Amino acid sequence: MDNVEDEEDSDDDSLLAGLISPDPGAEVEEDETQVDYLEGMTSEMFGDDEAFEDLEDVEALPDAHFGLLGSSGSPVQPQGCVDDLPEEVLWQVLCLVPAQDLYRNVSLACHRWKNIVHDPEFVPYKKKYYRYMMGEKDTVVEIGNTLRTSGISSQPEHSIRKLVVLLAKHQTRARVRPEEILIHVRKHRLFPQTEASIRLRFRDVEDCFNPGSEGPNPFAAMAVILILSESVADVQALVSLLGGCMSEVAITEFLSHVAMLLFAMMKTNIQISNRVQTVGYKALLHYNIYYVLHLMENGPFSVQSCQSRQPQMHLTHEEQQILSHNIQQDHVVKIVAFAGAIASLRPFYLIKNTNQKQSFSFCCLAGTGKTSTLLRFAEQRPDLSFLYVAFNKSMAKEAERRFPRNVLCKTVHSLAFNDIGKKYCARKKLTSNLNPFALSSVLPEGRGGLSKSKVIAMTLSTFMASKDESISLGHVPSYRMDKNGVRKLIDVNEKQLFASDAQRIWKNMKNLNVRGKEGYYMTHDGYLKLWQLQSPKPRLSDKYDVILIDEAQDCTPAVIDVLLSQHCGKILVGDPHQQIYTFRGAVNALNTVEHTHIYYLTQSFRFGAEIAYVGATILHVGKNVRKILVGGKQNGGVCDENADRIKQSVQTAVGVSQGKTAILSRSNLTVFSEAASLTTANPSCRIHFVGGLKGINLNKIMDIWRLKQLKTEKKTPEGQRNNGISDRMIRLFARKNDDPFSALKRYIKKTDDKELDAKVCIVEKYGCRIPELVKCLERCSVCDYRTADFILGTVHKAKGLEFDNVVITDDFIKDPASHPSLHTCREPFMSRIPPDEWNLLYVAVTRARTTLIITNSVRRILNLAG
Repeated sequence: MDNVEDEEDSDDDSLLAGLISPDPGAEVEEDETQVDYLEGMTSEMFGDDEAFEDLEDVEALPDAHFGLLGSSGSPVQPQGCVDDLPEEVLWQVLCLVPAQDLYRNVSLACHRWKNIVHDPEFVPYKKKYYRYMMGEKDTVVEIGNTLRTSGISSQPEHSIRKLVVLLAKHQTRARVRPEEILIHVRKHRLFPQTEASIRLRFRDVEDCFNPGSEGPNPFAAMAVILILSESVADVQALVSLLGGCMSEVAITEFLSHVAMLLFAMMKTNIQISNRVQTVGYKALLHYNIYYVLHLMENGPFSVQSCQSRQPQMHLTHEEQQILSHNIQQDHVVKIVAFAGAIASLRPFYLIKNTNQKQSFSFCCLAGTGKTSTLLRFAEQRPDLSFLYVAFNKSMAKEAERRFPRNVLCKTVHSLAFNDIGKKYCARKKLTSNLNPFALSSVLPEGRGGLSKSKVIAMTLSTFMASKDESISLGHVPSYRMDKNGVRKLIDVNEKQLFASDAQRIWKNMKNLNVRGKEGYYMTHDGYLKLWQLQSPKPRLSDKYDVILIDEAQDCTPAVIDVLLSQHCGKILVGDPHQQIYTFRGAVNALNTVEHTHIYYLTQSFRFGAEIAYVGATILHVGKNVRKILVGGKQNGGVCDENADRIKQSVQTAVGVSQGKTAILSRSNLTVFSEAASLTTANPSCRIHFVGGLKGINLNKIMDIWRLKQLKTEKKTPEGQRNNGISDRMIRLFARKNDDPFSALKRYIKKTDDKELDAKVCIVEKYGCRIPELVKCLERCSVCDYRTADFILGTVHKAKGLEFDNVVITDDFIKDPASHPSLHTCREPFMSRIPPDEWNLLYVAVTRARTTLIITNSVRRILNLAG
């Protein structure tokens, strides 16, 4: 078939050539009727030749492309530049630049470009929308006056009608044909409702702004469709239809006009509808339009690979900058994830160049490809040796699977263990954490007790997380709980005693020969501290050219001190709103560490619009973060049919597909409860625990259950009372003849041991079912998540991971308001919640790629957005 087409093309070319260039050997037959095209023209028609003598010579254009592509004789030497472009062409080019870049970059390039940017006729609505979002005072006043003069008030029925009337008068510089716009808009799924709404509720729009025309005013129709839109897909569909009759600039201008007014109404608490607001209807309307505008300016994001047929991500401009960085020995590079579309509420376009450092606030964005960027960075440099420092074991294992061979993936504790920790392990002087019960036994007489030993434990923990060389008063907490559970201020004299006791215990912890008492056992954070205190510091740079530090916002000062001391390139990657380990002494290294270079990632590739909206709203409601989280174009949902299907599969414990569904919780108690529910519903279901089954510590749960079974009324011999209990601390309680289980609970109350408390709650909740459940969990547990029906874990352990489907359990933040209208108790309630708790919920929802199942508590939080 191709050959036939080629022959036909060849015949056409030959025929055309024959018509244009006749055979030189043939006689050309003159046409009998020759036409004189100059007949009737006289010299007087052209005037005097002297009229043209004063005109300046016009320089010919280099070529059809204005010389920007070079000349045919010397293609590498262009004959022109951007300045040669006509004004109209330059306008069309700059119209496509995001407003932020227009003010921050384009207007600073030259006077000509600056004049274009500040021209009132140049994309006025896009610029005005950006200025309003940045909080520029004059623009805020102007838009406020526009709303008032247009009659847009707090009454929903009047505000929505006045809004449509205002948008029906939308002015555009581009030439548009109303009848042609209506032809295309009629194809939208919401047009029947739109037409009926305008005919029945907006008669004044039809009469005043579209007299004598068939159909509604086109801009009014477009506005109503946007107001009725339920998702980003509805807005995208409208943009796609308008593409056949309007330019992209004209579409962007109208969307910016609508988004600006909706955002202003949201900021000024003007209600737009009486419609039931299931997920913050007013905020969602603005979000959908903003999202599409962002995609229009920054998409597309992925293409199909011809070889693997797997979606391959395009490199963004930001990623290309990072990958092009030539890392050197003295470089400290930061890669900060944030929603760069709105970088700050400060008006950037008014900031002038000065030598002073500017301080800006950034909003992070989960799924921006932070780890993937590091992976590509290492792949492109096979001649360099990399050390990837992961925050936890699950992240290190996942990184080890993905990174190339020139990258060693380790946790910082594993590095310290190889140098220091293994010595304590060999001497059997290693324990998981500081135990107030054990510490109490090594305190001097008169200064013991569980409440005081808790202060010692906190002092040692603070010291181990710091970069300090010795324990001081600054490591001692300011308050403690007395024996009655009352919070008490610690004075200076008492602090000195606590610091002295902590110093003595630390000295004995370090001594490998002091092994008799558990209070002197070394902890994991303890040998990490010793690793940091080595002199000279560990020489990681002798083995590695570059150190990649992931989750830098959760590093302790001790870790940062070691890693930054290395004589090699360092790259810190982090996300400030995913900081969830401040209770362990973590600090945000992205704010505290000086850098030589800094880069930003602004686009999420993990999820689509719906999941991004949930994450953005959590940050807005909980932390007053007014930046907008933007995902990609991929499909996804929160309250869709697939979410219902996943919920049903969790209830029946029958997996939809292996390795796809994760159930994420706030605490280990809920992880155990979810596992118990799944195995009860389906004893043959396969479960993978993030971080391994060992992290659940089933042995300790069994020990507490055995402790609870001891009968206090019988004087059981000590050997029998310890029978089956492996944990040393639990055995100490078993030796008590007075109710040992109650003694354990009193200990938990005095020391505020949340981890042990969770296990006690598990034992109390499930009682006699504990042995059966433990055996069932051990049987159903699988090591490879890809073979699991369900993946269970806490957010702390799942941090850095992602899953197709995520189910959020109901043990996160709970808003006291059961209805969106109950805002009276919101402010004091919100102010009492630590930022880490909001970050935990944010991290949980942003683990999802495709489907997110939220709780009613999360829905109520979304309703608070307005």
